[in-house]
Amino acid sequence: MDIAKKHIGNLKAKMRWAWVIMMMLSLTPCPLPLTVLWASHQSGNAPDGHRVEAAFTSVKPVVTKPGHHGNGLFYITNATTDDLVIVDPVLEQIVKTIRVGKRPLGVTLTLDGRYALTANFDSNSLSVVDLNLLKIVRTVPVGVGPDGVTITPDGKYAYVANSDSDDLTVIRIRDWKVIKTLPVGKAPDNLVFTRDGKTAYLTNCDSNNVAVIDTARIEVVQYITVGTVPEGIVLTPDESRAYVANNVSDDVSVIDLRTRAVVKTIPVGDAPAGVSLAPDGRHVYVANERDNNISVIDSTTDEVVKTLPTGGKFPVDILFSEDGQKAFISHRDSSDVTVLDLETEKVVKSLGLGDSIHEGVAQK
Repeated sequence: MDIAKKHIGNLKAKMRWAWVIMMMLSLTPCPLPLTVLWASHQSGNAPDGHRVEAAFTSVKPVVTKPGHHGNGLFYITNATTDDLVIVDPVLEQIVKTIRVGKRPLGVTLTLDGRYALTANFDSNSLSVVDLNLLKIVRTVPVGVGPDGVTITPDGKYAYVANSDSDDLTVIRIRDWKVIKTLPVGKAPDNLVFTRDGKTAYLTNCDSNNVAVIDTARIEVVQYITVGTVPEGIVLTPDESRAYVANNVSDDVSVIDLRTRAVVKTIPVGDAPAGVSLAPDGRHVYVANERDNNISVIDSTTDEVVKTLPTGGKFPVDILFSEDGQKAFISHRDSSDVTVLDLETEKVVKSLGLGDSIHEGVAQK
């Protein structure tokens, strides 16, 4: 398929809806919080992609029910109704709907679990939702076309990727003050921090590169050229390499973070987007949107070792149960989250969440 036509097709396919799910699977703290982020491509004056975040922390769920044992809730942004929706995945019902800004895309929680932050694409703002009061307590103006928000590992700052103004808005959470606006590249999407918070890596879809950000100075110090339309990015546990899903060139760029150079390009399926690291720290899972499957990469050989079904249409992101036995896969076109048993490699359940088209899944 011609790359330009394919790129346009991907953008049109993602224009209407966005969702992000924040699922808390356990109350057990992880000694080394791992943040895994994915963002789909965005360009022009209308949203065509979305961001997801996954963070393993000790944050308690906002609402608990008997028998859940901390197995938590989904937080979903509905870009059509301008709502943050809280869903009980066990009962498969909405427990609360909160109106936020216009066309909310990205969502994340502060490290203490008190606030949900939504990036509102059409209102160019960040909504701060108090999860005790279940209402907006502050609105922070940001750049043009914000589609994702990421919290620093120390919990002190929020970085908002603005895809239409090609910059990042850095917000101090203590007083919700914007401390810097940083130009980064064309259509910034997905940002991930190192564990010490000193460095951030950001995919720029229309620049076909990854920006390396020194967070002490809040400055871009380098750009790393990757494939065409980079979206998802994940770091290995030892932070020696990064894996970047390139949506239009249908491959994954492997970056050596010591030399900051691409050392291998791995062909995967059609339109890879979400990329996640399995709990074993060895396998990288890549959601191929147009093939409706997952490419599994062994990071010790950097080869695709298997292709798994997703049980839905247009998979966009993947998360894992804490024990590593199941994967949760979000789908846009089939409007569901499927549960994949990784031992049998079979889909064992589908969580239908209504008529909304869901664009991502996140875990906290």
